[in-house]
Amino acid sequence: MGTKVVGKLDSWGDADLGGNDFMQFEEGNNPIRMITSPYQFYIHWAKDQTGANRKVRCALEGCPLCQQGEKAQARWFVGVINRKSGKPAIAEIGPQIFKQMLGLAKKEKWGDPRKYDVDIERQPKGSQPLYIVSPEPKEALTDEEKGMAKEFLARVDLAKMSAAPTVDEVREKMGLSAEKKTASAVDNDFDDSAVVADTPAETTEDDDFDFDK
Repeated sequence: MGTKVVGKLDSWGDADLGGNDFMQFEEGNNPIRMITSPYQFYIHWAKDQTGANRKVRCALEGCPLCQQGEKAQARWFVGVINRKSGKPAIAEIGPQIFKQMLGLAKKEKWGDPRKYDVDIERQPKGSQPLYIVSPEPKEALTDEEKGMAKEFLARVDLAKMSAAPTVDEVREKMGLSAEKKTASAVDNDFDDSAVVADTPAETTEDDDFDFDK
């Protein structure tokens, strides 16, 4: 298995197949414009020591939840302009949305998803698929939108947000004692649909989106 990557991805193809700055996808239409590359991280859905369901970021190397055989799933943070509010936001997307964005990115007609709006339509609960992504015609951002996006990205650190927690932080969140730490790791069981990048992505440089294009 290749190296697991967290942080900024060099391209959409490097992925495994998150006032409030976070955008919630409501039932119905959710028009957005992506303004960053995707930033990848992994999560577990697991029960803590009290039996409560918890969403916990994977610590990757030495992760106690991976050692217990809990599955880790890839997810992504991406900076967007929420067309309903007219403001920048952080969207957390899962594989269903990501795969559709990847499909658009691979098509010559569409390419880089930062160059056109998309509508992420959320279907009623229980629908399959739950999300349907539709592209809009390519259109450059206005000068006002460029300025708003740059200001937002100057204060939001998606690389830091997507960084893996420490093993101790995962243990603390799950209520695991040091005595329960296993001596050897169990192989991680990731979603077979994931496509794992072979080389680490950069996480320290600024996003390279050219707003003038």
